[in-house]
Formats: sequence, C-alpha cells, structure tokens
Amino acid sequence: MTFTLPRAPQKPVALLRKGAIPTVLLAALTSPLAFSTLERVEGNVLQVYRDNLAGGLPTYCAGRTDWAAPVGAKLTDDQCREVNKTTLLEYGYAVLGCVNWDYLTASRLVGLTIFAINVGKDGACNSAAVRQINAGNVLAGCDLIARRPDGTPNWSYADGQYVQGLQNRRQAERKLCREEAS
Repeated sequence: MTFTLPRAPQKPVALLRKGAIPTVLLAALTSPLAFSTLERVEGNVLQVYRDNLAGGLPTYCAGRTDWAAPVGAKLTDDQCREVNKTTLLEYGYAVLGCVNWDYLTASRLVGLTIFAINVGKDGACNSAAVRQINAGNVLAGCDLIARRPDGTPNWSYADGQYVQGLQNRRQAERKLCREEAS
C-alpha cells in the first residue's frame, strides 16, 4: 500500500513580502533541535494509523496528517525524515508569516512551529500566545501556550477531556519559546 508523500512547501506569498528570512531562523526549522523535538513529542511512526485524539485522522511519521493517506501504509526511515522536514518547513513558514521576527529566536521559532504542527497553522497564528508575542509581551505569550491567564491548562484537551500528554507537550513548547538564545 503506497501513497504520495507531501512535497516540499513553497514559501507563502505573504511570507515573501516580509523579505529575506534571517538565516538563523531558516536554519532553525531543519536543525537537530527541531527534528529531535518533533520526534520526541510526536513519535516517529513508520506506518499510517488513525489518531484517536484527532477523530481518527490518518497520521504518520512525526504527526503528519492526511485524510487521503491509506491506514496501514508503511514508510521507511528516509521517507519519514523527508516528511518531517516538509512538515517543519510548512508549519515553520506559517509561523514566520504571523510572528514578528524581532521577537523570534531559533528556539522560540522551533517551539512555536511544534505548537502549530499540533494545533494547526490557524490555531497557532490566531492564538492569544502569538498575539502577546507580537505585542512584545514575549514571555507572557510563551506562557499562554501552556496555561491560560487564570493558570488552568491551555491547549491540553481532546474531545473536551484533559490529556496530560498534551499538557506535557505544551510545557516543552513553552520552555523552547521562553529561551532567549539557542
């Protein structure tokens, strides 16, 4: 059973209008930190499976989702490495398109990219976390990845149920986001 793997993403027009992406940020998206963090929080499954936390959405490699992916299809390590690179670039470009680069470090970009991979590009870009970061309230924004202003868990629920694994992930993303340098 095979299927077409995702292709390397083009830089979105909105991102191109912002100008040349700083080298340190572009390099961060395919850095060992990005790959190891993605694979640590998502796993790296060499077979398409139905993700129960995502309503049965076919998922493979390190969290790549695709309704057209046939459940049970197998992938190689090399295929997943390319898929994971594509995923990091695709979601990283989205984050670069919605976050003020003046407030990004390489680690912060990786944390926000991993966050976007899980909650979606729109979810991340329209989040209170990104709004706060863009307003210059960087640490408060980073904290909003994992906790609401009242201290309750944020982005840690699936089907209305609290999931400790999602909160653990949010804490890892928050930590990366709060790092000033990488």
